[in-house]
Amino acid sequence: MNSDKQPEIKNTPNEQPEDLIIPLVEERVEIEKKQYVKSQFQVERKTETKKVDINEKLMSRQAEIKHVPIGQYISDIPKIREENGVKIIPIFEEHIEIVKKIYLKEEIRIESHESVNEFKSEETLKYQTVSQKKISTDK
Repeated sequence: MNSDKQPEIKNTPNEQPEDLIIPLVEERVEIEKKQYVKSQFQVERKTETKKVDINEKLMSRQAEIKHVPIGQYISDIPKIREENGVKIIPIFEEHIEIVKKIYLKEEIRIESHESVNEFKSEETLKYQTVSQKKISTDK
């Protein structure tokens, strides 16, 4: 910087004339940040429904348990077995006589039955869509 003015020289009683005080100039930079809206969007979310037909075959299985009295003495304990798709579980008890014999008291027979049924229904399913719309542009 050029200045027509000469720096002021001050002499105090304790200072010697060769001590000069020269003022210096300092420059500073200030930075400022600002936010501004460049664009705006509107986002809309919709929940909609639609009907869907369901047409499926459902299988179910039921078990029928029968107690079948046998009432006879046997020589060996029978094992669990299956005859014509029927599971047979022998139930026995021991009787004491002069000779021990195995008495087949009853059998439990478990039969499985399957059936196929038509299942029809109309259900309402929800789904969402999103759309956006620009509502302002750059300035």
